[in-house]
Order: sequence, then structure tokens, then C-alpha cells
Amino acid sequence: MELWYVIQTKPQKEEDARSYLSTRGVEIFNPLMEVFSPRYGRMGKRVKPLFPGYIFGKFDLDQHYPLVRWARGVRKVLGSGGYPSPISEEAVDLIKRRVDENGIVKRSQSFMINDVIKITSGPLKDLLGIFERWVSDSERVRILLNLVGYQPTLEVHYSMIEKVA
Repeated sequence: MELWYVIQTKPQKEEDARSYLSTRGVEIFNPLMEVFSPRYGRMGKRVKPLFPGYIFGKFDLDQHYPLVRWARGVRKVLGSGGYPSPISEEAVDLIKRRVDENGIVKRSQSFMINDVIKITSGPLKDLLGIFERWVSDSERVRILLNLVGYQPTLEVHYSMIEKVA
């Protein structure tokens, strides 16, 4: 019977393990996420594993365990007492429902008008502001900063702010 297991990979070898095992008939799920960071004065985007060092594999333990355990890029199959432990199908399905066609888990941002926010990176780090609105068709938001006697409007990437309360 095929069940889902968590497979620990060697550092930064999630893609090697996924590629090797999927070509050998093991169903692999490696959810990804987008991360944003300022580079050269612009907001750069890259894709990385949602769970660095881990992937999910669905396989029959009796039939495929040696193949999975000794696969390229794999460190071990997680379990207890030295024996692999399956995880629930519902746990994997919960993550799969949030994945888009490119395998990227989309973060749900729930900023509401007038939410108090804090800037988390960049030259204005730690300043408080008020969420005004999403800028259409982009990943930017408009906020009002709380400065002494002045409230400038600013547009920043959503990954640079967090809700305060």
C-alpha cells in the first residue's frame, strides 16, 4: 500500500532527490515558495523549497524503501525507532491545495485597509505605517508612514511589511 513519507535530503539536494525518485516511479511532492530580497536597489525574486532539506514521497514501503533510502540526494526517511513513519494523506493534500501550476505555494496576505503595519527590511526598517491598498497587478502595496507631523505615502513590496496587531 502506498503511503506518504517525509524524506530528508542532503543539504540543497531536494531537486536531485526529486528528479531521481520520480524517474523511478515514486510520486514526489516538493512544494516551493517565492522569496523576495532587495538586490542592487531592486526587489529580487527567487524560488526555494518550502521545507528546505525535506520532500514528500508516496511509495510502498515494502517494495520501494531500499530505492528511496539509497537514492541520490537522500539522507533518510523520517520515522521513529529507526523505522519510517507515514504521514497522513490530509496533511499533504492541505499543502497541495495551496500550490499553483508551477508548484509554488502562494502566501495568503490578509492586509486590510487601515491595518497597522511595520516595515521589516530596507532603509525604513522598523517604521510603523498604515496599510492603504494593494497596487493593482503587482506585488506592491501602498502604505502611509507615521512620521512626526507628516504622513507620506509609500509603495513597497508586500514582503517588506508585516501586520503589527
